Amino acid sequence: MEKENHIKNENEELRTQVRTAAADGASVEFSFPGAMLTYQFPLRDWSYTGLGILTRQDSKVLDHLQEGYIFSVTLRRRDNDLSLEVYRVEVRHVSDPEQGRHPGHKVVGLRILEKESV
Repeated sequence: MEKENHIKNENEELRTQVRTAAADGASVEFSFPGAMLTYQFPLRDWSYTGLGILTRQDSKVLDHLQEGYIFSVTLRRRDNDLSLEVYRVEVRHVSDPEQGRHPGHKVVGLRILEKESV
């Protein structure tokens, strides 16, 4: 029971951070070891500790994106110019979006572990 409460409190604490909707054109890009494909997803939202992306619920990428999986992503943000940032992230959750929003999709929450040098 203590572990369950700890997880709930940690998730509530993460959700209290201000999440900002991503600007048009912002995306997250990554590939997996040995893969020939590079995946690119629109950035749904972000905070200073995490990124959120949407993927179709039948996407093969979900075979790789399991909770706890750690990998690197390139964040492409479009402000006045295109900026690239590389982060080491951990998959925190793969969940259903809010009721009625984005049917047929999953929300993938990525926790930023560290910024990597480009």
